[in-house]
Amino acid sequence: MELQCDCGNVRLTAPEPAQVTCCNCGICRRYMALWGYFHPDEVKIVTGAAGRASYQRGDREIEFLRCAACGCVTHYQTLAGDPDPIVAVNFRLAETLPPGVTTRDADNATR
Repeated sequence: MELQCDCGNVRLTAPEPAQVTCCNCGICRRYMALWGYFHPDEVKIVTGAAGRASYQRGDREIEFLRCAACGCVTHYQTLAGDPDPIVAVNFRLAETLPPGVTTRDADNATR
């Protein structure tokens, strides 16, 4: 699937997910993301001249990335050296989800 931020500066290509996750932890609730999880080799990310900005939350285990121009959160990724690398793509960037994609609610509010 092709996804992009509002201004088109960050473009992602990822497989069509069977399921996306809506997490209610403190940061995901604020981002309102729908995460699809992939191995880094499955996701292509192209960033334009405006670049990307990143944020590492308290535990510094993952890095959230957003377009530096329009501010859309595009994905998060585990940090270098993680034994199980993941890229979580924000499928709210899609115009619509493909038919059949289910949404899983993850209750992580206490984290």
